[in-house]
Amino acid sequence: MLGSWEYNLNKVDYDRGDFMTLNDIISTISAKKKNLFALSKDYKTIRYIDGDTYEDVVGKYVEPQFSRLHRSECGTPRFIIFSAPGATGKSTLAMHICHEYNGIYWNLPDNKIAEFSFQGAIAKAVGFQAMSNFIGKLVNGETFLVIDAFDEAEASSGRSGVEFFLRDLENVVGMSSNMCAILMARTESAIFIREFLEKNNVPYEHYEIGYFSEDSAKKYIKNRLARDNAAVTPVINDCIENQFAEIHRIFSEKEAREFLGYAPVLDALEKSLIEVKNTINILQNTASGENNCKIMFNIFDRILDREQMKFVKALKNKFDKHNIEINFDEVYTRSEQIGRIIGMKLINDTTLFSEISDTIPDEYKDDYMEVVNSQLPQHPFILAKNKDNAVEYVFSGPAFRDYVVACGLAAEDMKSFIDEWLEADGKYYPSQMLIEFYGALSKNKISGMDIPLMYNSFKAHARVGEETSLTISGDADDCYAGFRLNRMEYDPIEMDFTVCDVDDGIRINQITNCYIDVDGDVYVGNTSDVARINNSYISCSRLYWGSNQILIEAYSPGTCTLFADQFASLPNVTPRFDVKADKPSNLKVSANNINSYYKLLSHKSDRNVEDNADDFTVFATVIRRIFNSLRCHSKDTPARKSEYIDNKIIGTSKKKKQILESIMKEGIIFTDDQGWLYKLDRDKLAEFKINWNDVKNGEFSTLNDLYCKIQK
Repeated sequence: MLGSWEYNLNKVDYDRGDFMTLNDIISTISAKKKNLFALSKDYKTIRYIDGDTYEDVVGKYVEPQFSRLHRSECGTPRFIIFSAPGATGKSTLAMHICHEYNGIYWNLPDNKIAEFSFQGAIAKAVGFQAMSNFIGKLVNGETFLVIDAFDEAEASSGRSGVEFFLRDLENVVGMSSNMCAILMARTESAIFIREFLEKNNVPYEHYEIGYFSEDSAKKYIKNRLARDNAAVTPVINDCIENQFAEIHRIFSEKEAREFLGYAPVLDALEKSLIEVKNTINILQNTASGENNCKIMFNIFDRILDREQMKFVKALKNKFDKHNIEINFDEVYTRSEQIGRIIGMKLINDTTLFSEISDTIPDEYKDDYMEVVNSQLPQHPFILAKNKDNAVEYVFSGPAFRDYVVACGLAAEDMKSFIDEWLEADGKYYPSQMLIEFYGALSKNKISGMDIPLMYNSFKAHARVGEETSLTISGDADDCYAGFRLNRMEYDPIEMDFTVCDVDDGIRINQITNCYIDVDGDVYVGNTSDVARINNSYISCSRLYWGSNQILIEAYSPGTCTLFADQFASLPNVTPRFDVKADKPSNLKVSANNINSYYKLLSHKSDRNVEDNADDFTVFATVIRRIFNSLRCHSKDTPARKSEYIDNKIIGTSKKKKQILESIMKEGIIFTDDQGWLYKLDRDKLAEFKINWNDVKNGEFSTLNDLYCKIQK
């Protein structure tokens, strides 16, 4: 469960139907004097957004919907927080505000904030001599900052680094009665910023960036078409209207609004209008009730097929004078295009992951590559940008990027290269589409190494007031990872994967509200980021510390449990632990070599708590492990192999066996006809008023009625 501060701040205190405009929100900010300070040209972390940058990144700004989550009652707000799910335009909004109101843009993840204070960064941007003048004008409202990507900064510098930065910022502007800074973050990081401001009585406002309205979504597509030099003719307008009508046919009204309000989807629809022309046919061939991923795949496939047709036409022109037979269906296929894009992005080598089809004679392969190298830079999935007088290729949008990344991760010959690329990039934050693409391409199999990336992607769905959880349970023979998002306005989102390489270990970096119970090894963190374990349960064979900084949090009403046979550190890692718990008993740690970790010793616990605690704790803990081991298959009832539960959870313990027998007697757990599966009866749960997900997350109050009946 979430900690009490995070839990309370995550409650929604507004009506999401009451939308506001950007002008309403920042009405207190008048346009500031242009380029008030001579900012260092070499230090691009802090800068003004000039016309060229604005045109390149933003173009024509289309305003999404905004909702107010909170306004402090302790004075004029010094800070405005904008939060949003992933890939909903936080950076675009930040640059738009800076350009329109002459604010100063600060890309926070450019430096590790734990190593670079607020004042130190300002001194580097304006120079030491101008620093006091800058702070004075910031305090009296003559200028303001827009600080972007707190979520990415938290990943690299940890929450302690973000807290240090916020404290330094508040120390500088604490006496101001003006709005001094706008803070941009994904949902989870925004809640943490709110927590800090609330605790320190700092006045602030918090707004959520929503999706586009339907009219704004259509305007967004038309602006993108203009950017790509495509005329918005009456025919195109009709196509857009028909696209939207078909999507309303496929989805429910709420789902259609959300799907059509999401920028990456609109990017794909815009590209399809240019490349495919007959996109209505794609949508008309999509069955009602299909998911987002299926529609996006249909669009991507049609774009790739269109590129193949264009390539074949160019190849035929080039080979026209040669009397050779070629099977053109085998050239520049979908997979070849993706492989060449990945090669070009990784190491500027279009040949690394794609071999030329055998249908092309060896003596003509150089000619073939000439056509590839001519056409690939114009691929709809990528854009050419001028950077420092050199061409840099970027993806056309988050949906195209995440589709290509998912293709690479799902391909054995490319996966290790993609992993290295993402690790070296350091700034890749996936949209919620990555995990959907990955699941479809991998046939719902997941590598333990990919879990942190997919966890971040899944969390990108969340808005304030919504809670994500991750459950990993099993062993090398049978292990699954289940992602769940409890949503306010819709049914929960659930995605289940089979973990295909448990023997290679489960990786985690920063987790909240997670349950991991595996007969295998778990690796926590990496050397470039701060690891965080918040109110989670981990039970494993060996727990490896992979980060030099590890934050462990256990806040009521939740708890945190770390049980392992052995703790160990990866080479060149010396873990430093920062433990935060409002009650010492909220954190339980157990390992055979726990005495070597003095910072954790005060939380030493007996791993066999299921046998040695009070009766209700034993009862609830065993049921929690059983519930978390059950796996959902589509709409089937949750189930797990009886052999796994009998051997891995119950074992030889008489007490655990009695608990299993008692809940089977009540019909909550039953066996299938063959006797090799344990299944959960949801109707029996309702009869006893048991909330399955609450129990899985360590909230046991709904088990009281069942416990009392069994005790009688």
